Amino acid sequence: GNVPNFSKLTELSRDEWDKLVNQFINTPATVTQSAIDTFVPGGSDDPRKFKDAKGRIVIIGPDLPAGKKISGHERAKVEVFRGAMRPFATTVNQELSDVLKSNVRAFLILPGTVDGKEPNDENIMNTINYLMSDEAGSSSEVIFCPDETR
Repeated sequence: GNVPNFSKLTELSRDEWDKLVNQFINTPATVTQSAIDTFVPGGSDDPRKFKDAKGRIVIIGPDLPAGKKISGHERAKVEVFRGAMRPFATTVNQELSDVLKSNVRAFLILPGTVDGKEPNDENIMNTINYLMSDEAGSSSEVIFCPDETR
């Protein structure tokens, strides 16, 4: 989902803040854990079960705001949550590949551009198709911004 419209992060009530944290941080983490449990049943009790297990998890983060004049403040509201998901995706994958010797990967897709262009659904679909490939599974790259040009 996308970050709802509100004036300032610092003016949110605790309840409003907690709802955003749940939506953009806790829920993706819970869904990721559930998917890992599905890919590796009993793995939390016996980490040896992770060795050579396969699976792909794709998290699509909130879009950057789109439009001709997007303020830094508007962009920052979204980047708080996108920024929290970056180390999450990196750490999960380091544990899965380096520590547990697994082929399960959790990828993060962050749609949108810093210059305010609308996210392109085709770019997202092409990225997802790539993430299902063997090549993506052996790559160390786990965070993708499909609308940004390289």
